[in-house]
Amino acid sequence: MSLAGSSHSMLVLAVTLVIGVLLGAIGTTLVSPVPSADLGRFLRAEHETRLTTERIADDEIPQHLATTQGMVPGASPSAKLEPAPKVCVVAGVGPGIGEHLARRFATAGCRVALLARKSPTDIAKSIPGALPYACDVTNATQVQEVFAAIQTDLGPVDALLYNVGGGKFLPYDKITQDILDMDYKTNALGLLLSAQQVGPGMASRGHGVIGVTGATSSWRGWRGLSYTAGFAPGKFASRGLAQSLARDLGPKGVHVFHVVVDGGVGEPLTQAVKSESPPELLMHPEDIAETYFNLAVRPRSAWTFETSLFAWADTSWYSI
Repeated sequence: MSLAGSSHSMLVLAVTLVIGVLLGAIGTTLVSPVPSADLGRFLRAEHETRLTTERIADDEIPQHLATTQGMVPGASPSAKLEPAPKVCVVAGVGPGIGEHLARRFATAGCRVALLARKSPTDIAKSIPGALPYACDVTNATQVQEVFAAIQTDLGPVDALLYNVGGGKFLPYDKITQDILDMDYKTNALGLLLSAQQVGPGMASRGHGVIGVTGATSSWRGWRGLSYTAGFAPGKFASRGLAQSLARDLGPKGVHVFHVVVDGGVGEPLTQAVKSESPPELLMHPEDIAETYFNLAVRPRSAWTFETSLFAWADTSWYSI
């Protein structure tokens, strides 16, 4: 390279550096500097300000949305939740899932009818707005009479939670006809009779909820659980019936869902947990009930038919 070419290159470089320094100085005078030591604090303050201005405070949720759409504090008004049920029937009430289903829906302002073979009077006394009814759900006459009484006492039913189960945990060669009959009747026939009492009214009103409690045996009879020959058939049947109900009633505005309770359930936390299993392997009935309620108010653009629940540490029962 010639001496003249080298001198020209050096001149261009020098001019470029001078222009860069001048532009940097101009930018510094236009923008207030943030000391490097305060940069983290500055960014955090900006982030907190943005959250404060964009978040909707719990007490700013419109009252009519919180009431009619079953909103919980902190829920977005744009979620378009389904209305919280006003009258709910829980079939199969006892300590555990049934009781906590009733408590959760009552907490949302729902009037709850509690059904069991023996009237669950003691549980009903501790739940505001709840009424107990003795009902054998396998007896068509009793079911018709009890649901008629509920209609008179509480009003139209817009949520049915079928938490009934029956059968025997025995191998196939120990199953009698009576055992299998009762398995089918409690799990499938009772669901059919109950759904027939509330389904037409829900469909005519364009909204409603039917939730069905399943179990590991609802789809796991073929996975090596040979001792469920007196229990799995009925659970398979109730799951199949729930699928048919969902196909029929779903397009009419009625959300039918099936919850697979896939593992052990602990006693209510207010009592001693009577189980040999470590606590982390047991589902809590109040948490199961919370899932049911969330499904009941789920926006109809994102319904689901089936949800599987299991304790986080109980990997032996994962239905996946």
